[in-house]
Amino acid sequence: MIYNLYKQRGETPLECIQRFARGNPELKGQKMTYMGRLDPLAEGVLLMASGEDVKRKEEFLGLDKEYDFVSLFGFATDTYDVMGKIMRVEKVKNINEMDLIKIAKIYEGERDQEYPKYSSKMIAKRKLEGDPLGQGQFKGHPLEKKKITIHKLQFHKLETLNNKELFGRLLMDISKVKGDFRQHEILTLWKQILFGSGSPPLVVRRGLGGVIGKFSAHVSSGTYIRSLVNDMGNTLGCGATTLSIKRTRAGNYKIEDSIK
Repeated sequence: MIYNLYKQRGETPLECIQRFARGNPELKGQKMTYMGRLDPLAEGVLLMASGEDVKRKEEFLGLDKEYDFVSLFGFATDTYDVMGKIMRVEKVKNINEMDLIKIAKIYEGERDQEYPKYSSKMIAKRKLEGDPLGQGQFKGHPLEKKKITIHKLQFHKLETLNNKELFGRLLMDISKVKGDFRQHEILTLWKQILFGSGSPPLVVRRGLGGVIGKFSAHVSSGTYIRSLVNDMGNTLGCGATTLSIKRTRAGNYKIEDSIK
């Protein structure tokens, strides 16, 4: 059977399936698998198969997807989302809604997209090379690319958060994630940058807060939204990382029908 589950923010796909299984004892002893990953900070539609339908995984992995997502401009991280180590901080100057409308149109269509360094595929590659943490930078190998299609990319709204508002949101979201995802290290870095605390001294963005853009996208299977955000930040010249992602549709499975 195929289930349309709602993965909560902070859960891994496995934790989502385990939560669902605990509430449905009739699934005990059955094979179960998720069909298409979502990052820990992402939420929304997660398809799960049980029983004989686990053999249909490849069929469902190829479904097109729709997302709502929020970009945080002026920052770039090694994971392309706020769970990553901050690699770049820039003052956001003169960014406006028309810029983001134009960027959205530019990015529509077929394009090559690199797999993020911290993605399931690249982590598996590093494990094969005996370097699961990526300390050797893939032993000189470049990141792999995949052909994707962005069917539609829409900009919706531009907002500004002050430092306190931004850090409060980061603290709330990152604290929801269990396991070892460098949470303490990452939150410490954000605090240093936003409030100038800690050592060594980092660029202080006191009073600048965060400029965020709200978008929606209809994309082909295999598209990484956080890579898209990182690429848009590079195009704009100020850097960008992903603040939130919500998958609203996978094929014919919609978020309003998801089991919470």
